[in-house]
Amino acid sequence: MAAKKPTKKELEQQKLIDTLKFTPRTYKISMWGYGGEKVMGTVSQESWDYCMENSVDLSDIAWSDEDTVVDDMGLDVEKLPFYPGSWFECDDMAHVSGVSRNAGTLQILDEKDETVFEKLLEDIDGGEDSPEWEIGEEVWIGMRKPGEIVFIGNSNEKGTFFEAEIELKSPFDITKLVLHFDEVDGEEIVNGASYDGEDLDNWGGSTDGKSSDFSMHLVKEDGEWETYSPEEKDWGHPEVGSSPSDWERSPTFKFNKHKPVHVGYYGATWRDYGTSSGSLYWNGTEFGDWEYGQFKPVAKVDTWYGFNWDTTSWDNQPVIPPDIICDDKKCGWIGKGEERITDDDYNDHCPQCNGTEFTWIDYDADTAAGRKNRDKHSPGWNAAKTPDQAFPYVLGVKEPNEAEFTKAEITDELQDFFQDALGNKK
Repeated sequence: MAAKKPTKKELEQQKLIDTLKFTPRTYKISMWGYGGEKVMGTVSQESWDYCMENSVDLSDIAWSDEDTVVDDMGLDVEKLPFYPGSWFECDDMAHVSGVSRNAGTLQILDEKDETVFEKLLEDIDGGEDSPEWEIGEEVWIGMRKPGEIVFIGNSNEKGTFFEAEIELKSPFDITKLVLHFDEVDGEEIVNGASYDGEDLDNWGGSTDGKSSDFSMHLVKEDGEWETYSPEEKDWGHPEVGSSPSDWERSPTFKFNKHKPVHVGYYGATWRDYGTSSGSLYWNGTEFGDWEYGQFKPVAKVDTWYGFNWDTTSWDNQPVIPPDIICDDKKCGWIGKGEERITDDDYNDHCPQCNGTEFTWIDYDADTAAGRKNRDKHSPGWNAAKTPDQAFPYVLGVKEPNEAEFTKAEITDELQDFFQDALGNKK
């Protein structure tokens, strides 16, 4: 005989008994994933016009101070959409921080730090055995009148956005948990929670910034809008050019012993709150970088390198050597990676023996093995043993010659042939 289903009154009585027997305890709730800080605010037509006329980069003023904006960029802070470094204050429409509903996770731990509930936020439907959802603000660009201008700022972050405690006086009930979110510019940001009608105090969590983006939009008729997109301002900086491949790179020079001879960009390492590496400009007397039309020297440069051929013309570039060797000792094919034959499963094959195992050729000028390979596969290369033989990054784009076009066409024909052969073999 089937067990009798308890009545509603019996269920309520049992619930009361469970509550009376319950020992108060504390659960922990956290939400983590991707999210960040997001604002929306209105901007004057004057600011829009000023930014367009001066090709203002919103990201530059968002992360700069007043001195940089005024002295280096030459801008009037009174005419900008927000004060330098304070983009988050342009928020008269919305200002929210939290985890994205489609990129976050909810977790609840009991008093023993054991997981009692964990689920992706996007999979929480608010149904049975699930937290509920409650929306707060809904803000979007098209809600403004034609002619109005809307600013949107985002600081995109990763980490834990919400941590709180749930003080329980009765057994935990997941359906009493409510997750609060705002919808700003189409993105749902979860920024709060409550349990059994009580708001939960967020400890704050811990996040790391990953990126940011800023935009302005001029509202048009019928809910359409024009997005702010000025021409990129030309500050007159020297062109960086192309950095060298390993086979054409000069040895690495110690800056305290050897200085570059030729003006231009070089690869370098320097000390500035740790060791940094990248491209720096040599102006003939010191290394530095260009910012807002000004040359800014960089101190504590340790090493630098350039090209091992005269980069004043692409015509001076040596013949590009082979970069790969077939590992089949009976074959010993040496060539370039792009000359291999790729089958339908994207496996690369040797054009001579059909093998699939290869070794890349090392041309590092700072190692004995690399220099030996240069002697073997790139005869006549310049060792650039002195600074005058090391040249800055090459400018422009090399125009392929007729021989290279012919070789590419032959490679395509070979690839088609081997693909057909491999297909017939199957």
